[in-house]
Amino acid sequence: MERGKKILIAGIGNKYMGDDSFGPRVIDALMTRNLPENVEARDAGLCGVTLAPDLEDYELVIFVDAVQKGEKPGTIYRSEIKAEQVEESKPEEAMNSFSLSVHETRLEELLLFAKAIGTLPPATIVIGCEVREITLGESLSPEVDAAVQRAVELILDELPVYLSKS
Repeated sequence: MERGKKILIAGIGNKYMGDDSFGPRVIDALMTRNLPENVEARDAGLCGVTLAPDLEDYELVIFVDAVQKGEKPGTIYRSEIKAEQVEESKPEEAMNSFSLSVHETRLEELLLFAKAIGTLPPATIVIGCEVREITLGESLSPEVDAAVQRAVELILDELPVYLSKS
């Protein structure tokens, strides 16, 4: 019984490693908002590929994560990945454009595993924030802290677009 499209917003990161906690902090901020009934916001922590089986329940997954691409700290990136772009045969070519995560298990690996087990959603969006530093502690740098609310607004702007698609 289909009750409409479900969307997962998953914050990835370690709350005790400074700017790496960007993803979970965005989730905390989203939880204070009135999200549509079919939208789930989840702190996925350092889940790695263990999240892959859960993805089959969603039409869209929005990952929120800390990234290091060498730009100005606090810079927000948005990438959209369609399921057909995730190619098992040549992952390094297909996904080079969205090599974002700073974690040991990269987002590419999670998506490849989800495709391999048949749980990859039709669309994935990655919202990343350029970090200043990842050090032990619960505080975000000022630039990344300011980016949390911008990321929340970006995500809230994305939801009606996907919820209105048939």
